[in-house]
Amino acid sequence: MHILIINRYSDDFADYGRYLDHTRHRVSYVTIADHVPMIPPGTGHVEVVEDVRDADSVVAAASRCHVAAGTLQAVLAPSEFDLLTAALVREKLGVPGPDTEATSLFRDKVRMKAALSAEGVRVPRFRAVRSPEDVVAFAAEHPGPVVAKPRGGAASVGCFIIAEGKDPRRVLAGRDLSDYEVEEFVEGPIWHVDGLRYRGEDIFTLSSRYLDTCHGFSQGRWLGSAAQGGPEAAAVSRFAARCLDALGLTDGPYHLEVIEHRDGLVFLEVGARVGGGEIPFVVRDVYAVDLFADWFRIALGEPPAVPPTAAGGAVREYAGFLMLPEPVGSTLLSRTSLLGQIPHLYAEDLPEPGHVFSGDGGYESILGRFRFRASSPQEVEEAIRRTVDAYRYELSV
Repeated sequence: MHILIINRYSDDFADYGRYLDHTRHRVSYVTIADHVPMIPPGTGHVEVVEDVRDADSVVAAASRCHVAAGTLQAVLAPSEFDLLTAALVREKLGVPGPDTEATSLFRDKVRMKAALSAEGVRVPRFRAVRSPEDVVAFAAEHPGPVVAKPRGGAASVGCFIIAEGKDPRRVLAGRDLSDYEVEEFVEGPIWHVDGLRYRGEDIFTLSSRYLDTCHGFSQGRWLGSAAQGGPEAAAVSRFAARCLDALGLTDGPYHLEVIEHRDGLVFLEVGARVGGGEIPFVVRDVYAVDLFADWFRIALGEPPAVPPTAAGGAVREYAGFLMLPEPVGSTLLSRTSLLGQIPHLYAEDLPEPGHVFSGDGGYESILGRFRFRASSPQEVEEAIRRTVDAYRYELSV
């Protein structure tokens, strides 16, 4: 096959030679310059773009790959932010795979919630907005806090929780809201369900509960997560499956978030992609499921390699992670390793002294990344809290 990869990464999970045999397939790339050294020999064609966020330039570069290396038969985009661009390429060049209509259900928060609400799935009350005045009107109709967020955002970037009685015009002053939505703030712990679908069936699914929230992480708080078991986790998995069925996801990975409200589960959002941060690492390490590799296999019409022990859905070991956010503007002077000191901590990824936190770290170049595995969720959660208390570092401003 001739496969096109649209890439914006340069970390381990962008080592596509691990997932694709570049001698069996012709693999072309539209990529950023930093990734070029990682591209295996024998690659079909490479186009470097200045900004992969510019969909027009990516589509044009993909067309050049199509001409230079032959007809494309698959287009892959590992980043959630490139899924719609990949769909545009497929439509322009006649490549099989999800089109913009199907993809937008997993990128546009207004469309996804409207589709689920129509199927009877509980979602927060919501509305598309274009101005602070629109948010004011929504808040007047719905008592309690409201949340303004980009319709196509991820990782809580650009999200604002506006307390009841606070003027949204002041909170959102100067913000371009032309592609925003507003929704009621639904109180409760947040779960994330990460899995893989093949031919309409869940072949791997893992329900986990966050300690704090992704929005808290964007505001400078640590973020943890622990896999869960028992009836609660099973109920969350069933709810997620209902959502995925309603949105028509039959093949590929997903990361779906659910609010555990006091009177029932409420859908938050979903992405048709592998979850970010430490999720793919702990899933690979603890459950022997390589979500990226299987995503590629399924996209190419091949069966996934999920081991039978993982496919059954019974959690025999519990994975978890902890991420400490960037202290933006600071330089790391020193930090301590906690491996061998915290029970159930099996891996850590720490910045080296001298690292400057620029604010571009996302979930990767941050103050600390820690992974856990234990025989119960409680042990994982306790280990996370002990790690937060024990981690020592020194910064200069």
